Amino acid sequence: STQPGQEMRAGNVHLQPFHRVLSASLSRRFPEAIAEAGDTVGLTIDTLRDVERGASALVLLCVDLTEQVLSEAASARAHFVVTYSPMPHSPFTTLSTDDVLGRIVLGCAKHQIAVHSVHSACDAASGGVNAWLARSLARGVVRPIVKHPKVADAGQGRVLECDEATPISTVVERLKALLGVRFLRLALAAVVAPEALAKAQEFLTVKTVAVQVGEGATLLRGWTGDLLITSEMSHADVVAANAQNVNVILTGQSTIERAYLQYLRQELESEFADSDWNVLFKCSTDCNPLSVV
Repeated sequence: STQPGQEMRAGNVHLQPFHRVLSASLSRRFPEAIAEAGDTVGLTIDTLRDVERGASALVLLCVDLTEQVLSEAASARAHFVVTYSPMPHSPFTTLSTDDVLGRIVLGCAKHQIAVHSVHSACDAASGGVNAWLARSLARGVVRPIVKHPKVADAGQGRVLECDEATPISTVVERLKALLGVRFLRLALAAVVAPEALAKAQEFLTVKTVAVQVGEGATLLRGWTGDLLITSEMSHADVVAANAQNVNVILTGQSTIERAYLQYLRQELESEFADSDWNVLFKCSTDCNPLSVV
């Protein structure tokens, strides 16, 4: 076997630059082939900057590569940014400092920072965000809601078939701990008086749980199970799910992704612990733009 940074070719060790080694690792975890059509994933901003063997390299992980995150990366002299959301998120014909996209792309080029976006490839991967959350909730069998036609174990969303019926209160507490939040939005399929909500969560149990990061209505509309966990759904879709006797938990946009990046950071730290570089993986200070007040 070879360490990150070394690739065997014709019996010789072929040395790869740091940013290509890290990007290749991310592509193995989150293959571009399983991303949604038209999504911007993979090494989206390359660099001419290299890191010498034995030297230190700093990698920032973020949900959104904003100007604030770019400033943080530049100040820390980061070599690489792993972003969940696409960057650039749309095609462009010109790069200008008159718009945010142009300033970020040009800023990355100026400071020689490589960027790799994972987005929908991470959503669909067997070790991606949906699979991670489903496996972390309870013991059981996890499978894609919609299987990828060519890549085994990949696909859209995840369904968890719990080994045992689990009280909704237990799922809620586990989810809060995983995501590091104090509040979630819960819509029970049963009509419950506000003063009886806590008792109802303990009484009602679930065995089949669907997970979909992002806006889950399109994929999950019409799904029949016990509990839906997604980032956002419209009021009408929540009502429709409840009418089918499906309970719903909404986490809010970027909450699941932000928690997953902490897990990914640990996975990458383990992988690169014995690499050719001293790599520091750090989650950026970027945060959810919305606050609960």
